Amino acid sequence: MPKLSTTIFRNSAIGMAAQLIIKALSFLFSILIVRHLGAASFGQYTAVLAFGTTLAIFSDLGLGVYAIREVARLREQPGGHAQAGVLYGNIILLRLLLSFFTALLMVGAAWVTGRPAVMIGAIALNAVGLFLYAVQGASDAVLSGFERLDITSGGKVLNQLVFVVLGGLALWLGLGYYGLILATLCGVAAMTVVCWRGVRSLGVHPARPSPSLWKALLKASLPFGVIGFALGLSYKFDTVLLNIYRGDAETGFYNAAYNLVFSAALISNVINTALFPSLTRQSVSEPHNLVRSYDRAMRYLMLASLPIAFGTWALAGQIVPFIYTASYDPAIVALKIVIWVVPLMFASEFLGYVVLISGQERRAARAVLTSTALNVLFNLMLVPRFGLLAASTMTVITEAVLVGQYLWFLRDTLKRMKWNENIIRPLLAAGLMGVVALFLANHVSLLVNTFICGLLYLALLLAFRVIGRDEWHFVRDLRARTEKTIPL
Repeated sequence: MPKLSTTIFRNSAIGMAAQLIIKALSFLFSILIVRHLGAASFGQYTAVLAFGTTLAIFSDLGLGVYAIREVARLREQPGGHAQAGVLYGNIILLRLLLSFFTALLMVGAAWVTGRPAVMIGAIALNAVGLFLYAVQGASDAVLSGFERLDITSGGKVLNQLVFVVLGGLALWLGLGYYGLILATLCGVAAMTVVCWRGVRSLGVHPARPSPSLWKALLKASLPFGVIGFALGLSYKFDTVLLNIYRGDAETGFYNAAYNLVFSAALISNVINTALFPSLTRQSVSEPHNLVRSYDRAMRYLMLASLPIAFGTWALAGQIVPFIYTASYDPAIVALKIVIWVVPLMFASEFLGYVVLISGQERRAARAVLTSTALNVLFNLMLVPRFGLLAASTMTVITEAVLVGQYLWFLRDTLKRMKWNENIIRPLLAAGLMGVVALFLANHVSLLVNTFICGLLYLALLLAFRVIGRDEWHFVRDLRARTEKTIPL
């Protein structure tokens, strides 16, 4: 059995490389989209996507995350491939049926809320992707359970390449965001083929569906579905409200800032995606080493997220016009607020997986429901009056409430972690870096400021002994194990 650190290193490295390609393409292309569409059309486009994101969980109901955990547990057992095939076949058909009802729900919600006909048509077109994601999502879950994130990452890179090429062509032809949605569907179709063939290469084949199993599957996956629905609602409900009450332009300004936040969440998503199946397996084979793995993961997540938050807050006035042009200056104030959700998102995603690994998915579901209920209630009260300021503030508060609940649930486990090294010292280093960045903002260019502050942050981490000999030995050992495991 491959060592946990080797597997995580391989999956994180491959996932990080793939995600860097994806995010670089996505980020650069999103700038082109924002500039080409303008604030109003971009606001409509993000509202269409928000309708899909908010309701898409009904096409999955947590079956994907549940399948990852179950396949990770089954893979080492006798007959594990056959059992994975049974799960695979049933989840595909279940998700296809759920996708049909979800598509009707999305179009109905758009009509009830009085969206323009052009948006209702776009939402209906976007709903076609649910059927592609039904097959792709089930295949991705099996591949993740077998820790073959190299295949899933390849599919995601291909998806983004197709979207960028065809989306760029659509913008050039003047097809607007309808053309972007068509490009998205083509990219998802390509990714689906890659994931489907990847599962077959593992020797896992979808078994004939057994409707008698569906009730048990849905019951087991429901907590994961509740978590997914609540998270999707808390992340996109504010966009829907902004579009209804404040118009297309303000929706566009808010999402221009929010897109930068989700681009920054790359590292968290890559590491946690690699950790979940590996730590699930370790919880069965080596439970005594879990806390040590948690400790190291939390430290590196904070090391990455805190400087992003402080640096973006200090340099938001330079970042927005540099990326989007001065016409998007109203997004600056939103970015200064919403960027603080980044370290909270890093922590909540990781701690949420820890709760799931410990088998407490119902507690995790209650935590997410609580924070989402708070988000929905206060957004309904405040967004119509205060617009993107309220949406930005509630995004941060919602994530803080979620993190606080996870910390309470895991208090017995987390009290054994090194919080001084994980939080306090990185926070101090990032804070000092942010102060310097704010001072330099009026004296040097954005790129020079970023370079200087990056070097300063690294120096502070060394000075505060947040990183040092242990990290060098860790990386060296990972490299040695990888060279023994993977032929050159």
